[in-house]
Amino acid sequence: MKNKFIIYILLLIITAANSSCLVKNFSQSSEDGVEPIKGYGTLSDFPFHEAWYGIYFQEDKIGYSHFKITPDGNDFLIKSDSMMRLTAMRKTNEVKMNESIKVAPDLSLISFESTVNMNQKELRVEGKVETSKLRLKMNVSDEKVERDFPLDGKIFHTSAISLMPALKGLKEGLKYSFNVFNVERQAIESIEQEISRVKGSPGPSGAVWRVTNNYGQSKVTSWLNRKGLVVLEKGLDGSLITILEDEGAAQKFLQAKVRQKDLILDFSLVKSPVQIINPARTKMLKVCLQGVKSDLFAQDYRQKVSDSKDGVNIEVHVEDLQHFQESQKSPNFQENGQQEKDGLSKYLASTTSIQSDNKEIGDQARNIISSKLPTLDNVIRLVNWTADNIKGDMKESFNSLDALHSGEGECKSHTKLYAAMARAVGIPTRIVTGLVYADNLGFSYHAWAESYVKGWLSVDPTLRQAPSDATHIKLASSGDDDSGAVLKVMGKIRIRSLEYQ
Repeated sequence: MKNKFIIYILLLIITAANSSCLVKNFSQSSEDGVEPIKGYGTLSDFPFHEAWYGIYFQEDKIGYSHFKITPDGNDFLIKSDSMMRLTAMRKTNEVKMNESIKVAPDLSLISFESTVNMNQKELRVEGKVETSKLRLKMNVSDEKVERDFPLDGKIFHTSAISLMPALKGLKEGLKYSFNVFNVERQAIESIEQEISRVKGSPGPSGAVWRVTNNYGQSKVTSWLNRKGLVVLEKGLDGSLITILEDEGAAQKFLQAKVRQKDLILDFSLVKSPVQIINPARTKMLKVCLQGVKSDLFAQDYRQKVSDSKDGVNIEVHVEDLQHFQESQKSPNFQENGQQEKDGLSKYLASTTSIQSDNKEIGDQARNIISSKLPTLDNVIRLVNWTADNIKGDMKESFNSLDALHSGEGECKSHTKLYAAMARAVGIPTRIVTGLVYADNLGFSYHAWAESYVKGWLSVDPTLRQAPSDATHIKLASSGDDDSGAVLKVMGKIRIRSLEYQ
């Protein structure tokens, strides 16, 4: 399941696509002559201990991954390494990941060490299971963060996902569920697996078993050979593929400097039938979308969604700032505002990516705002400062502090830092994902924010907008980061009609 890392870091800008040109499709069902695997029960009985995989997007090879299982006393070490190159806006991003995971014979997690290097930035994460908790230590931008995750029973590393079916057994209709710690998201996620057989002749590399893996908003399908080794995985509706290869193929990729397709310019843009003049000034947008369902889009105070025979109709209206200014003048604003904030505590919370409790972030936020000003004015100050002081670049930041230190990053870097500063001074703020119009290009996937000012106000700390213009089409909002909503629509949206004011 190594491809989940790219999904989290960079595939927010990739469209989904049909991958049948690369790997021949085959049916999934029962097949006479394929004997069920009872389950090896322990890693010591596994007939395989190492494998190499190529990682492909569309027909481009973008990386490789490798794992090796070795005994460590009565336990086992799973060591893995991977490297990926992706081109976005004509810039190449290189991501390397190394992990050492100590597990019990039943794959339950004991401890792990993980290092991610991306564009000369490094993230180090260590984790150790201690009785009823998982203790996490993270180091990024020379900032150390410690956090405990309460546990109710055994916890597994994400590396166990591809090994669990062979451990427990492969038989038509079997289902497994267990909890894993996702290092990339620093979160505990529930995994649901369902086993079925491959119909007809074996698929690529002798695939005879199919495993459907559901976790959170993501779905990955794996194909296994008769030994239970994963030989093929497909994610993002088949656009992201991991396939069994040999070590030589991985080494060849390391040495190759082949030009790749651009993940934004070639894949992720949603073309508009109408060119929008001065998108930053749009106050209203009406758009009819095809290829997607209406329930994939958020409906709220500024965005209305409905179905029609032509597609999904979305109408966006920019908020009137006068409403927010007048509401703050209400005699009961402070009292009622505090009551409402108490119900919005998760949008004030500090997380591993939005570090609102960090002293440096808090000090920076307090230097920007004024305690004598209304909340709305301080929101505008924070938005403007972020846009003016964080250079726009296609470089991902691991968290808000990383963005503050580097002074550069893409939209998520701006949004995480803005959210951290806003929360640090008591302004509830959440992350929004969706689409926004890019000059002369079309609509691209984007992140911005909403802050609570006696009601939610859409703001864009990348584009220096408060409120955000009407070309911001919202998919979802969350307290931390929600890439799942974007992944569901990538490559599927077509614009049938568009009008704006």
